[in-house]
Amino acid sequence: MTILSLWWWAVTAVGVVCILGVTSRYGDIATAQNSADAVALAYVSRDPTSAQKLADALHVTIEQVTTDGPIITVIIRSGLLTATSSATSG
Repeated sequence: MTILSLWWWAVTAVGVVCILGVTSRYGDIATAQNSADAVALAYVSRDPTSAQKLADALHVTIEQVTTDGPIITVIIRSGLLTATSSATSG
């Protein structure tokens, strides 16, 4: 019984660590995407200077901005992650 109990605890501990790792990664992805969305909206609702100030406040780097008519697409880098977001002006 003791060996089975130790085995059970080891499997449970590994499972918990895996779940926490995956949860943390998805949280980072969601944060990067939210930042990209906010920066894209700042571009269309304000101006590039405001978008850059927001990016600085969010601790992200604006990698690329493209304009196709009224659609602005922003690619940001947050740590090792990149996220893309588009917004339409008007």
